[in-house]
Amino acid sequence: MRIQIGKSRSADCIAAAREASQEALRGADAPTFALVLCTDQYDAVALASAVRKVLGDIPWAGCSAAGVFAGTELLLQGLVIALFLGDDFLVGVGMGGPVSESPRAAGRAAVAEAVSKLPPKPPGHRRALIILPDALSGNPTEVVRGAQQEAGAGIRWAGGGAGNNLRFVKTAQFTQGHAYQDQVVVIAFDAREPFGVGIQHGWSPYGPPSQVTKARGATAVELDYESAFEVYRRTAVSRGDSLDEQSFARFAMTHPLGIPQANGEFVIRDPLSVDPDGSVRFIAEVPDGSLVRVMEGKRTDLLDAAAGAATLAREATPGAVGGAVVFDCVSRYLLLEEGVQDELARFQNALGAGVPVVGCLTLGEVGAMGGGVPQFHNKTAVVVALPG
Repeated sequence: MRIQIGKSRSADCIAAAREASQEALRGADAPTFALVLCTDQYDAVALASAVRKVLGDIPWAGCSAAGVFAGTELLLQGLVIALFLGDDFLVGVGMGGPVSESPRAAGRAAVAEAVSKLPPKPPGHRRALIILPDALSGNPTEVVRGAQQEAGAGIRWAGGGAGNNLRFVKTAQFTQGHAYQDQVVVIAFDAREPFGVGIQHGWSPYGPPSQVTKARGATAVELDYESAFEVYRRTAVSRGDSLDEQSFARFAMTHPLGIPQANGEFVIRDPLSVDPDGSVRFIAEVPDGSLVRVMEGKRTDLLDAAAGAATLAREATPGAVGGAVVFDCVSRYLLLEEGVQDELARFQNALGAGVPVVGCLTLGEVGAMGGGVPQFHNKTAVVVALPG
């Protein structure tokens, strides 16, 4: 398996589709599938129509995102198309929704449809699922739970949420040649060799453990029977940092919440804002009754995590790597700013100088830490290495 990538910075849908597809198709021999990733400034329906015309009979799927990249080049407005080439894998695409009404059922339905498009899995083939939920319209954590329930064990998991935590614009998911909203798209691969997946974030504990004693979905109302913000504030003071409601957004960018896992890792939750009652709103669900810790991370930690995720993915792929897909949280870009070029370089260098890399800036990421069950993460990097 290998991929070829085309890109365009054009703001015009027709020109972008033409430029990206022509570059991706140049010299391509019988492409099997195309992954289409675009930024959220485009008219999604018009872009889907343009891509459908230029790709013809090639099956494709994808989503919109806060940014897209090819190799080490980041496009904050643009389109990337990655063609998957080879005869050693099979692919099926499914969609489920509305996510806003029943996210768990949406995840199950999307996996069921994607798998139904595949023939019976040949002996020795390994399955990987890429999950692309609308992260603004429902509970993506429940989407992933539904997907896992339907898919069962022995799956390699990756993906990311379509959305942007600065511009809360409508997002798009692409499948069957059209653009949709409030859906989840699942891409299922059966391949002779396993996909390698690496996931790391670079955040480490800053404060002591606390228990979520009251929560409503993605809002932590109380920690240790006090307002969630008060626990955040007291934790900051204990470390010599001052914190009030006005400075919370800046502080929270480098101090997310971590949910400890049995294997010693942490699932990260990205704080958004403080409500008048002292509740703290997050990007994704904070389970009632869970233990949590305020975390911290420095620029070097995030960059090392990017390299670590890519290294894990490469090492989990037998033989040569035919390409890679990266789901990198948009909040990491917002924190690193110009340093995001260093992060993209870390992905590329760890995977190998000649490995084609495509990816996007996501609102939450999908992955399984330590080979466990898949979860929805924040402020995390997920790298998928394709067996060459």
